[in-house]
Amino acid sequence: MTTNKKHAAHPAKQSLPLAFLVWAAVLAVSFLRLSVATGGAPTEQEALLMACAAHPAGGYVEGAAGAPLLISLIHAGFPALRWIPVLAILLLSWCVWWIGRRVAPHRPAVALWSLLAVNALPQVNLASLVMNGAAVTASLLLLSVVAGWHAAHSRGQGLADWSLFGIAIGVTTFFWLPAGLILIPVLGGAFVRRGLSEFPWRGSLLALGFLILGWIAPIAWNAKNHWIGWYGVAQGWDVFTIGGFYFSFGLLVAVSALVVPWLVVLALRSRIWSVVILAVAIAGASLNGLWLMFPGTIPVGLPSPLGVRGLGTLTQVVLQLRGERRDSKGQPSFLIASTPGLAALLGSRITLDYPERPGAPSVFAAESPSMASSYAFWPSYPDAVAAGKADNLYTEEKSASPFIGRNALYMTTETKEELPQTITGAFGAVGLLKEQPITLNGKTVTIRIFQCEDYRTLSL
Repeated sequence: MTTNKKHAAHPAKQSLPLAFLVWAAVLAVSFLRLSVATGGAPTEQEALLMACAAHPAGGYVEGAAGAPLLISLIHAGFPALRWIPVLAILLLSWCVWWIGRRVAPHRPAVALWSLLAVNALPQVNLASLVMNGAAVTASLLLLSVVAGWHAAHSRGQGLADWSLFGIAIGVTTFFWLPAGLILIPVLGGAFVRRGLSEFPWRGSLLALGFLILGWIAPIAWNAKNHWIGWYGVAQGWDVFTIGGFYFSFGLLVAVSALVVPWLVVLALRSRIWSVVILAVAIAGASLNGLWLMFPGTIPVGLPSPLGVRGLGTLTQVVLQLRGERRDSKGQPSFLIASTPGLAALLGSRITLDYPERPGAPSVFAAESPSMASSYAFWPSYPDAVAAGKADNLYTEEKSASPFIGRNALYMTTETKEELPQTITGAFGAVGLLKEQPITLNGKTVTIRIFQCEDYRTLSL
């Protein structure tokens, strides 16, 4: 009888070898993910993130400033960029394991099964393979939940615990602005646990102070730019599409991971639910194995580590044509891409300086009537900054684009009939020069290079 009580009193010690094996399995899967991720090529979203990282700001049209600022701080280029989501998913896994231990403190199996289950989720696996900010956002959201849970259960004022919670939500705000709302349920939990007389007022105010510090930069940027970040005028870095609807991959991963411990508890208490959840977990793990072994099977619209290949040959062709196709004054063509993603991909391999527009990107995104990307905030070819021709009807000197009269090369997947008015209406003549194939997520795509002569700006 005494022996049984002794063994029952130390369930955690009994689970140590099992916990070691589970964490070893998670680390092994992480190394496999890293191998698959770094064996691919950059995606358009990753290239755009790196382009934004070169222009630090409090926010971007595509989303919060956290991911670009993180890339700029650690100076990450490809393939080192792909280390970030793999490490972020490890942090996410630890958070789920921690929550599992608190949900069922006397059942260590809940935390271990939660750890395995969250790594079996296909959305978690996909988020770890591509740096689009989703993995970092999700892991920081769960870290904020963990820090808030710990602060709400701390004794006394717990200033250190509340400070860590405030710092966590303040940093997470840079990746998802509404992250500060986590403060509300945490304060509610602290009030229910302690009551008004023992409520940690100083700790709560300290956490609120850190949150306000985190809000300053993104709110100031949005206020300066007419709250453009709230309106969703551009597709976010971590957005994926299903049936024509757009969803944030980071939020999907965070919510999915957060509910895992409770689903595990439900499975351990109910035979029916255990069969259902186990079947779903096996299906998810099988899908993960298929995608890790054969990334080309990842459906269109979801993040793929294969990225865009063939850019080296494409950039050589573009630079050769640029040198050969000069305008009447002997000046080489400036470069335009049809999408911000393509402009960022080409710009990551082409380094050009335009004396007419200091600080301009090497490859411009095509002119657009709306702010479809952060390229709208950077120097561009339509900008009227130079003095125009003298006009006797006006007393004030007019300004004009310094690229007027110049030729351009336009890179796109569009046919000549599909070219936008911003190209056909802004140049005197447009003709196809060359077609060059590239590979996008394992599928061949044709890039067409058009010569655009005599830029004259778009007529109003």
